[in-house]
Amino acid sequence: MNPTPIPNHDFMELHPVHQHPAGCKQHCFVFTEIADIELPPEITKYPEKIKNGSIHSYTKESISPPPPKLAKDRRSRKIIALVSGLLVCVALAAGIPLGLQLRSSSLLEARLAFIRRLLVESPLVEGYWAPHMGANFSKSFAEVKSGMVGALLWPIAVPCAAQYLDAVQLTLEGLDDARRLVGKNRDMAVVENADEMEHAHTEGKLAILFGLEGGHTLGSSLAVLRSMYSLGARFVSLTGVGCTTPWASASIRNDFFDENLPSTLTNFGEIVIQEMNRLGMLVEISRLSEPAMMVALNVAKAPLLLSNALPSSMACNGTTAAVPDHILSALSQNGGVLMLNVERCGDKPMSLKDAITAINYIRAIAGVDHVGLSGSPKNYPLLLAELARDRLWGSVAIKKLVGGNIVRVLREVETNKNRLPLSEDWIPLEAIEGNAYCRYPET
Repeated sequence: MNPTPIPNHDFMELHPVHQHPAGCKQHCFVFTEIADIELPPEITKYPEKIKNGSIHSYTKESISPPPPKLAKDRRSRKIIALVSGLLVCVALAAGIPLGLQLRSSSLLEARLAFIRRLLVESPLVEGYWAPHMGANFSKSFAEVKSGMVGALLWPIAVPCAAQYLDAVQLTLEGLDDARRLVGKNRDMAVVENADEMEHAHTEGKLAILFGLEGGHTLGSSLAVLRSMYSLGARFVSLTGVGCTTPWASASIRNDFFDENLPSTLTNFGEIVIQEMNRLGMLVEISRLSEPAMMVALNVAKAPLLLSNALPSSMACNGTTAAVPDHILSALSQNGGVLMLNVERCGDKPMSLKDAITAINYIRAIAGVDHVGLSGSPKNYPLLLAELARDRLWGSVAIKKLVGGNIVRVLREVETNKNRLPLSEDWIPLEAIEGNAYCRYPET
């Protein structure tokens, strides 16, 4: 029989025949039909084999049937290809590069899964929590849990205008109110040291570390400081936002500023830091003036904390604590941590890109052991997932960032406890006289 040229049909597919047809001494191939496609008569009428590029007829009985799931497999591959093509078209039509689309889907989900596993192992410590009190407290708690936060630094805040009046009483009432709110929530636990913080996290509870926002909460008294420690306060911000005290100057001056108040940290301010070191309390300095920060760094016998702050280079206006580069460098020598505000730059919300830039900036100057997070509980997983794209941020580095550094600082502060002598000093009367101070005159 004369060879017949092979028709050029795109729908034809070659499949091996494992039982050779009669007269076929080599491994043969046959054309098989593809489902739902009408084949030409010469294909359907005569079974054929391919040999050396030509077609030869043979009997239908000698042909092994094609694998039964061939058509189904082909359709599946076609559907997958079609869906993939549609996704690419949508991405390109939207002006989004294909690589970015892939990263934002499968790769982003993989990084998020990695971050979630990591945050189960190590607590994410939020450096500054100012929750809605009363009926809205549950809303603040829900935001924190959605961000997989494991521990909170909760400063008890009172108005700066209460200084020289009832600031101490308001602080006691605020601390009592916060403790009662936590006591009503079985998913929260008050902690007072690093071990308790990690233990609460392993039990699936949100660890709460109480502190005080502003030295005016102490009434310029070391006795009040010691009492606050006894009540569970484990850190004190030496000044609140724009709230200069008789012994410590704030970076921002407000309407209550008295020209006779200091522009740095006074001798009594140094004694406050030393007593906090003796007690085992974190000293928070982010709202101090620059000269006062330098004095604190030189005086402190334990690592310092700068909470909810930003580097000055970001030029954020408003009430955001700004920390110059030379303070960041000195902080690394002190062993302290800056817990970066990743929520706002002054009055503007901070973008994900700006937050990552700020984190890397502090790491470059102070080091990976001296940076933490604050200000944006519900957005932490996505922020960390994007940060994980950088090879510099492996699991060890991210664990330090999210909470390892602050846990280390807490342990070092506790280690230095009781290594200094008890201070019996009082603030000089001339530092507070002339103010409407609610204090019985000393004889």
